[in-house]
Amino acid sequence: MTRRVYMHVGSPKSGTTYLQRVLRHNRDGLAEQGVLVAGRTHVELVHAGFVVREDARLERLPERAHRAWDRVVEQVHDFPGDTAIISYELLAGARRRQARAALARFDGLETHVVVTTRDLGRAVSSAWQERLKFALDVPLGQWQPPGESLGPRAEWGWRTMDPASVADRWGADLPVEQVHVVTAPRGGPPRELWDRFAAACDLLDIDIDLAIPPANESLGAKAAEVLRKVNEQELGPIRGAREQSRWLRDTLAHGVLAGLDDEPMGITEAQLAEAEARARAAVARIREAGWQVHGDLDDVTATRRDGRLPEEVPAEELLDVAVRTIARLLLELREASLGAAPADDTSAAERLRGSVVVDVRGRRARAVLDDLTARLGAAEKELQDGRRLHERVAALTDLVNELLVPTAQQDGERLRQALRTYRSESL
Repeated sequence: MTRRVYMHVGSPKSGTTYLQRVLRHNRDGLAEQGVLVAGRTHVELVHAGFVVREDARLERLPERAHRAWDRVVEQVHDFPGDTAIISYELLAGARRRQARAALARFDGLETHVVVTTRDLGRAVSSAWQERLKFALDVPLGQWQPPGESLGPRAEWGWRTMDPASVADRWGADLPVEQVHVVTAPRGGPPRELWDRFAAACDLLDIDIDLAIPPANESLGAKAAEVLRKVNEQELGPIRGAREQSRWLRDTLAHGVLAGLDDEPMGITEAQLAEAEARARAAVARIREAGWQVHGDLDDVTATRRDGRLPEEVPAEELLDVAVRTIARLLLELREASLGAAPADDTSAAERLRGSVVVDVRGRRARAVLDDLTARLGAAEKELQDGRRLHERVAALTDLVNELLVPTAQQDGERLRQALRTYRSESL
């Protein structure tokens, strides 16, 4: 029976994607060693986060989504092993009341909160990128991360990026030894981040396979500016989070642009100054609170990369990325229309393999196939019904012909046989 639960509640853009991919990749092996990775799918965790944060978007989702948090809680309580881990970064935005209500579902268990964090200066451009993927068209140099006042919907702002703010809200009622702050190392191998996270979740003695393929979701300065200019266009039905996540984020940003450009981008002096002040305040609060730190708090100190702002990239450089984007999308469209990558186009398929675009196309293809299968079944039934109708009409025609033959010419036995045939075959 579960004794301990670790709530990894963020912050976003602090290595959470890597950590979650390691957890999912090792789900079965961890379960055999007494560790549950809760949430059967990423979508289930997204919906669970909506429930915890009382997100208004939940109203537009089916009833099953409203029970997502209940299902995650049930998985934890029903697990026969010792430990459960719930990892979803946008839980970071929850209000104190919402966090308290979520943790109350684990009364009787030893509950820990884990907050991952990183260089807050570099977090600024990362947060701006995430907003780009949901149709933001404000240039980076003119953008500021939203403050605390926007509440749980400020998913890419200081409310979620400031580790002290997150730990304050989620760890308010917990002993300090059960609140963990994990810092992402600035540079170095991903293994170091995993080791720090594993120490926080008491997983250091657990066998883990870290051989997972890299996931490239970051945009370079040129690619980011191309996406921003796309967002300035009239995109018709691509509105709302679901449409934007499917087409702008998964298809265009992750599926194409992330592989075309890796130029680092800078931030403005004003953005750096704000990030430095936030970092100093966060480090001071973490030390004052006495929460458990895994890593080095200097990793939170705000710095900025040497690089241009995306809006400073010349038009001719943007044109190059835009043309290559069109070429990639054209190849993807061709493959989708054929249903599979052709043998003579292996290189293009390899470049796109594993991207979310392929997954989206696969889901779309399966949906189309299911629809066509259902239509074919209905058409076959309709055809069979038509054949039976034609047979009945033919039989009725034969009967009418018999009845209309002059009485003198009728053969009584033949007439009776026609009636029997009609009744047995057509009625």
